[in-house]
Amino acid sequence: MNQGETKGTVLIKNAEELMNYTKGEEEAMELFVKGLAEAGINVVVGSGSVSEVAIHFFEKYKMLVVKIMSKFELKRIAKSVGASAIVKLGTPTPEEIGRANEVSVKEISSTKVVVFRRDEDENKLATIVIRGSTNSLLDDIERAIDDGVNTVKSIVKDNRLVGGAGATEIHIASLI
Repeated sequence: MNQGETKGTVLIKNAEELMNYTKGEEEAMELFVKGLAEAGINVVVGSGSVSEVAIHFFEKYKMLVVKIMSKFELKRIAKSVGASAIVKLGTPTPEEIGRANEVSVKEISSTKVVVFRRDEDENKLATIVIRGSTNSLLDDIERAIDDGVNTVKSIVKDNRLVGGAGATEIHIASLI
């Protein structure tokens, strides 16, 4: 739930006020989570913190909550499942809801990762898992993959190609 920008103090005078203090928030959160469940949503991906009240109702309605701190990763997941990133607290429309064949937690090289698998023809996203002994080696491999993917993207857009990296010298040497 959104919180105010300033801090406030609540003066509670008796036990009844204490009992009723959080009922409004709990009722609003249950209506929100119940609306998600009725819309057929099984997994919620969000950024920032998730309140304990929300976690309680997500567990009650048997929904998985994945918290992502990176905006880039959040956009990437939304794109991979065909969802729209929304900032309102309400039930999303069917056009905003994404689909995945499987969401699971797997351990890859002693690191737990959440895997969103979507087997669709229109899915234009793939993940390459790289492993290496050092971070500098992983960074070099990541740059090489990024360069290769960008080269393929460029060739697909414009298939004219100019040889480089000694290609001219190799061609001349083969003619001699």
